[in-house]
Amino acid sequence: MKGNLKKIIEILSNSSVPMKGRELAEMLGVSRQAIVQYVSILKTKGYKIFSTRDGYILENTKGKIRKMVAVKHNSDEIYNELLSIVNAGGKVIDIIVEHPIYGEIRGRLDIASNDDVSRFIALMESTHATPLLELSGGVHIHTIEAPDRKTMENVLRSIEKYLIKGVGK
Repeated sequence: MKGNLKKIIEILSNSSVPMKGRELAEMLGVSRQAIVQYVSILKTKGYKIFSTRDGYILENTKGKIRKMVAVKHNSDEIYNELLSIVNAGGKVIDIIVEHPIYGEIRGRLDIASNDDVSRFIALMESTHATPLLELSGGVHIHTIEAPDRKTMENVLRSIEKYLIKGVGK
């Protein structure tokens, strides 16, 4: 088992895209359920492994800048907001909304390119899913990642019209 844990970290560390549990299972010659258990063990050991709709990712923030920003807009502006962020060089890590019953609800996005934005919008439309921002009157928080301070400043300028003033700056 120890060897499989090490191998999962190695595979995820070297992957630039999320890895599906099925793929990891095939690579290691184990069941998909074993992968789920291994990932749980690795999380308890402090590894920041996230399960996304596209598979598992190991978070690597070395040398990058992250900032949480509070924004407000309606569902019709999601595409433009996300596109503004990625075109300015940023990556949208997640969305967080505050729910009156459940408290904080967080959704992992990992949107870093125009293609990612298009896939996300297409998925929302094809599944008829309600965007999380609908639960909070359009108010939400994004964690945004950029390679450097200057790029982060460009990202913030690109979404200035959505920013809630005095929060997250």
